[in-house]
Amino acid sequence: MRFSKTILIALFLLVVSGGCYKNEPVPEAGFLIKATNNFKIPCEVTFTNISINSFYWFWDFGNDSTSWAKEPVRTYTRPGKYLVTMRAYTESQKEWASTGQVVEIKDTIQ
Repeated sequence: MRFSKTILIALFLLVVSGGCYKNEPVPEAGFLIKATNNFKIPCEVTFTNISINSFYWFWDFGNDSTSWAKEPVRTYTRPGKYLVTMRAYTESQKEWASTGQVVEIKDTIQ
């Protein structure tokens, strides 16, 4: 009988300890894009963070640059389509969500 109680206690602890760290809610990642110069080079792009339940953010701007800022600004100097991805983390960084959007920067001559 003692053996089965030990197993039940171990299973209970395993179940209770699973899930989010410190009962953190799972984050939702999201951002808005605003650009100067009508998306033509040189173009300064502002990324407005609309994530929920997040404390840290990692951005990849699709042009070999990254940032941990909450609401970064990037200047694109070459035309092209750039996949911008953002990963939103909880305070413990044990839970995260990601999202992405394509930013199309056009040449000034069109």
